[in-house]
Amino acid sequence: MDTVKLLNYMDNLRYARKMSQETYLHNVISQRQYYRYRRGESEVPFEVIVKFSNKLQIPLFKLISAFQSHAEKENLIIRQYFNLIISKQLNEAKSFLSKQADLLFIDEETHLFFNLSNVLLDFYSKDLTSEEMVVLLKREVDFTRVMKKDILHDSELYLLGVIMEYSDEDREAILKKIGGLIRNNRLLLAGNPLFDLQVYFWLVKNLGRLQRYDEVYEMADFALEYSKKNYSYYLVEYFHYYKALAYYRNNNMIDFEKELSKALYVLLQLEKYKRDHFFEVINKDTNIKCKEFLLKKLEEEL
Repeated sequence: MDTVKLLNYMDNLRYARKMSQETYLHNVISQRQYYRYRRGESEVPFEVIVKFSNKLQIPLFKLISAFQSHAEKENLIIRQYFNLIISKQLNEAKSFLSKQADLLFIDEETHLFFNLSNVLLDFYSKDLTSEEMVVLLKREVDFTRVMKKDILHDSELYLLGVIMEYSDEDREAILKKIGGLIRNNRLLLAGNPLFDLQVYFWLVKNLGRLQRYDEVYEMADFALEYSKKNYSYYLVEYFHYYKALAYYRNNNMIDFEKELSKALYVLLQLEKYKRDHFFEVINKDTNIKCKEFLLKKLEEEL
């Protein structure tokens, strides 16, 4: 447990309980030492935590439980904020955040998600260029250090995914990194399909850009398996279509038609404007008229 964050959380409780700092510190530690602990300049002894718990008149086990509960609540708030932003509901995201009480950011990953969310909000609001966004994200995630890690959690994965999408110079290195981690099951995902699948989308899309079609098949299958396990249809039509397009580029028309059929069956479940836009993209890529293709497939099956 991070005792510095616990100490800061306890100070918020002190303030909420209308206890002066002088009373709180009396017969425990000096004010100078207290600030050293809160800044993380020296390790907080466990007996100091116990004494402050007694000052607050809260049993230690209850205090730790409340601390963990608050961390989970904050995590949920920031993920809701993040999800609003990546689904481009920008005004709703700003309104949602304005209604939240002061955030302590007990959990480091929660803080990282918050900072990522703010950078994406500025980018989607056109307050940042893509180049400026990449610079900020690299600094936020400590890009060089993260690229050396053997395991990534989902906030780091998403940050790398954004950088991969918008940075030509880093794309191939990130593709190699994420692909290797997926193959070796070295991702610590928290089960948020919305952004985990977004990273898979960027991965498959950029492998196609680089004409690495065998890897497109492989990563699209990983994505589809992940979708199935999480009962999510988010971006499924793209995974089938990018896989179909890879077969098309490799002149494998039998598998191309099989995967295209799967993509089209998913598209039939979407709103008409989305479906029509996708049909236009398919026609541009392959010169296939989707309605005629679907009718032909139905006739073959009946």
